[in-house]
Order: sequence, then C-alpha cells, then structure tokens
Amino acid sequence: MQEKTGIVSKVYGLYYTVKYNDEYINCVLRGKIRQNEERKIYSDPVAVGDNVVFSVNDDGTGVINTILKRKNIFSRKEKGKNKREDIIACNLDSVIIIQSFLSPSLNLRFVDRLLVRCEKEKISAMLCINKLDLAEKEIIQYIKNYYSRAKINLCMTSTFTGAGIKELKNFLSEKTSLFIGNSGVGKTSILNYINPELNLRVSEVSKSTNKGRHTTANVEMINMNDNITIIDSPGVREFGLMDIEPHMLGFYFNEFNAYLDRCQFNPCTHDHEPDCEVKRQVNSGKIFTDRYQSYLNILYSLKEYYERQYE
Repeated sequence: MQEKTGIVSKVYGLYYTVKYNDEYINCVLRGKIRQNEERKIYSDPVAVGDNVVFSVNDDGTGVINTILKRKNIFSRKEKGKNKREDIIACNLDSVIIIQSFLSPSLNLRFVDRLLVRCEKEKISAMLCINKLDLAEKEIIQYIKNYYSRAKINLCMTSTFTGAGIKELKNFLSEKTSLFIGNSGVGKTSILNYINPELNLRVSEVSKSTNKGRHTTANVEMINMNDNITIIDSPGVREFGLMDIEPHMLGFYFNEFNAYLDRCQFNPCTHDHEPDCEVKRQVNSGKIFTDRYQSYLNILYSLKEYYERQYE
C-alpha cells in the first residue's frame, strides 16, 4: 500500500481522522506505535495536530504507521503517581485562552496555569476575554494592571457587538491555534462569528451551577477561511502542571525574568528565601501583587505534590 502524509484532525477513542489534501480518512494506529515505551507516558500517543504517515486500505480506511517529529505539544499533567500526560494538541503556532467577564466569571488563576504551559513550550499565547458587553470598567482596568508586566497578548471581545473580533482574527491569520477555556465562555460563539458557515452548536450556561455546558465533545481541527486553522477543545475546569518542578516555576512567569539573576540563591523559589529580588519587585509595585500570589498558589501545589512523591 502506498504511504501518504497527512495531519490528524480529530481523535475519538481508538480512532483518528487524518486530513489528506481535501479528504478525511478514518484511521487506526499501528500496534507497535501504541506499545512504544517512549509514548506510554501519554494518555494517547496521537494528538490532534500530529503530522503522520499513513496507508489506505482497500475499503477506504487507513492505518497510521509513523508519527512525525513534533515542534511542540500542549499538554496537562494531573496529580497521581501513575497519571499519564494528556496531550491536548501539538504543532501549534499559538494558544488562545478564552475566558468571559460574566457567566461564567473570569478566573485568572486558571489562566495563569495555562500561560505557564505556553511559556514552557515556547508557544505564543493570547488571553481573549469574551462578553465584553457585560464588563464593568473597573474589572477591565484590573486585568490590564494584572498583566501589565507580563508579555501576553490581550484581546477583549463581544459576539453581541462584534468588538475585538477583527483584532482576534488578525492574530489568528496564517496560524494553527488552540482554543481552550472553561465551558460557557463563548468559544463556539466566537468561531461562529468568525465564520458563520460553520454553524456550530451553542449551549447556554447552566442557571443552577453558573457553569457552561459542553458543546465540543472532542478535540477537533477546524479549517477556517482567511488561512486560519483552529483546534477546538472541550471545556476545561482544571489544568495540572505536575511535570514542572517547583524551583523551575519562576522561569515561566516572564515578568520575573529580568530579576532572576539578582536573587541571592540560585535556584530561588521567590517564596521563603532571603534577599530575593522578585519579592523586592513585588513590594515596589513592579510586579503586580495578585499575579505574584497566583504564582505562589501554583508553587505550593507543586511543592505539595512533589513532597508526597517521596512519602
């Protein structure tokens, strides 16, 4: 059988949809790849965005023979000694973290966890906060202050008024971007606004829990107009970073970078150590206090996790 090279556009159970030119071929994974020891650290050895070599059977189905080298992965690692790393997508140009001002409310602690992963993998990130028409001026200014020293692209949108959509679309152009966020923040509404022909299903936020209902069941690649490729993901409520050691966390809060070599101790966790330049910059107002507190919250969760590994 002749081999071809395509890109994985959807993963569902043990089956994978591979895009080849304008065709979509349903494939399975050759057994030797699944048994590869290097890939057993992942919950699934194949992810949306993977470039693969595959062959087509007589019945039109395919078999993935080789997974080509990845330029990056965007993954999460939850607590537990035997928890595998969950790859959400790979070979990305950018990650768009979607939040909303209301219903559900903004969660910057969650955003910061996602930004740490982007920094670690050297993937460009944008924080897109939807439902701008519901926002108060005070919260808008707070967000700007919170990320004033962090190198992050910030966009505020409304699918009701159309505000910010053009800015977002320009950022997405010529890129493969992952859309990720909590359920109900408006990921699907934004996609429909950018390309109305998609006509994706949208659900309302639950009135009883104030949390969104899932409209995206699987991670899926969507080829938009204007050379925009989106990898849409189901709503995420938690995001583990348990593969990052505590003393490394400070490197992924990029507003710390200018001060790291001025700390007395190396490595420094910027918590209990004396003569810490990062803490001095927090006290002087150069690093936003709440953003530093978010760093400490992640740090303490990582310390607790690693301490339990040695019990």
